[in-house]
Amino acid sequence: MTAAVRSHGFTALGPLHEAFARLTGWAAAGTALLLGAFSAVAFAPFHFSAVLVISFTGLIWMIDGARGHRRWGRAVFLRTWAFGVGFFLISMHWTAEPFLVEPEKTAIFLWMPLILLPGGMAIIWGAFGAMAGAFWSSSPSRIFVFAFFFTLAEFVRGHLFGGFPWNLPGTTWIPGGALSQGAAVGGVYWLTLLTVFVMSAPAAMVDTRDARGLMLRLAPAFGAVVALALGWAWGAQRIAAPSPLTDQNIVLMDSGVPQDEKWEIGPDPVLRDYLRMMTLKDSQPGDIVVWPEGAVPTFMLNDINALDAVGAYIGGRKLIAGTPRYQFEEENERAYFNSLVVLDSNVSRSGAAALYDKFRLVPFGELAAADFIPFGHSISDFLPGAMQQLATNGFRPGTGPAVIYADDVPPFVALICYEGLFPEITRQANLAARADWIVQISNDAWFGGGMGPAQHYAQNRYRAIESGLPMVRVASRGASAIIDGYGREVMRAAPIEGAPPGWETSYGRGRLPAPAAATVYQSRFGVVLFWLSLAIFAGLALASWRR
Repeated sequence: MTAAVRSHGFTALGPLHEAFARLTGWAAAGTALLLGAFSAVAFAPFHFSAVLVISFTGLIWMIDGARGHRRWGRAVFLRTWAFGVGFFLISMHWTAEPFLVEPEKTAIFLWMPLILLPGGMAIIWGAFGAMAGAFWSSSPSRIFVFAFFFTLAEFVRGHLFGGFPWNLPGTTWIPGGALSQGAAVGGVYWLTLLTVFVMSAPAAMVDTRDARGLMLRLAPAFGAVVALALGWAWGAQRIAAPSPLTDQNIVLMDSGVPQDEKWEIGPDPVLRDYLRMMTLKDSQPGDIVVWPEGAVPTFMLNDINALDAVGAYIGGRKLIAGTPRYQFEEENERAYFNSLVVLDSNVSRSGAAALYDKFRLVPFGELAAADFIPFGHSISDFLPGAMQQLATNGFRPGTGPAVIYADDVPPFVALICYEGLFPEITRQANLAARADWIVQISNDAWFGGGMGPAQHYAQNRYRAIESGLPMVRVASRGASAIIDGYGREVMRAAPIEGAPPGWETSYGRGRLPAPAAATVYQSRFGVVLFWLSLAIFAGLALASWRR
């Protein structure tokens, strides 16, 4: 049981605070779940960031009530866990899409993305919520405690078991807008810390202390307004002018073949569509052409017919393309890689001009099923068709972050799909050797046509903001675009005619922006700032702590 709750502070909010704080049992869990689900609209494609004020405030007020329980740790855990379940279920519902490509084979496994994934990831939030409860007080201190532990939870989520940092609160701001520029200072985790503080600060206006001091209760909200104003003013000044463009032209191509057809029809129809786009008259010698991840359903470097066709059509251009590949190892066993290659007209004779193997692989998807999934050898027949050849072997990881060099191609950081979620990859590669741009390729056809592709695109753009490097992104049945070093979209590929029915073939040609000035985050101080800010929040929590 919980003690009766009496609210003090900002009078108008008192009844709401009492209503949330007095919730118990299933009512509390259900309300927390709904608040978490509501939070999903704060992210792409909606970016209704202000809803996090409602969600975080409601959760904090429910924790206020939970702290009055005899078993308060369990009560706080269940509320924050339910909040996480609602958020991950709605914001990541698209993870069920790969299991619907061939539903007759894979629908039986829908419990994994719809139950196991949200429930499992929410455990992180629940655990850190319980930790926050141990330091909870009815004073404004709890806002700093909440921001500190929630951000730590997100950092752990982004690194545990390989990490899955999807929809971090710092990415709620429209990429390329004024407030998103904070990522250039301390990265997306630092921006997440500030965002959680700003969005939860109004909760401090009401608490359970029978004491006067409205100004103290308003202090976090006042600090949040100041932080927003300063962040917006600095960011608006940073993006006041358009980025200068270089003389390098980039051509974006995506066949847009549906995922459920891609591996059924074989490589020829897909390759023909790309070669057809190669003949469009606006593309000139010296252009760099970019295709998406796994562009053609074949192991291109192992397919002499595909290499001959590319060599015949590419002319004086360079091609950056995603392709699976394999190489033979001991006892004639194949090792598979998810790769990005740079090709030119000599590809049939000399092979790839440059090669990058994806090293941050998706757990349970690209990593060896036999290592990560019980009975991995047995379930290969039930996985989506494109994965059946790789189910038991998986992909081998590459050697790590890299800047790719090839003749007549400006040096670039390579990111393949999932890798675009991790700020440290671009940062580590660029610290080792300065790049001029980022190439991010993806197969968003797996995500369906809902929120998934839009969320992926928005989060990828934060890599440009953090590094100051322009990005060229080509995603199959997703957003293919050129982005400047501030995260702003410069050009997006558009649909073109002539593709088979049901395909979403897109094409675009534009100039590569010049890199922005080196960012604070890209320096060696960038990561230190995040941990220093966490320490400051811990100090503020201690300084304002009251029972």
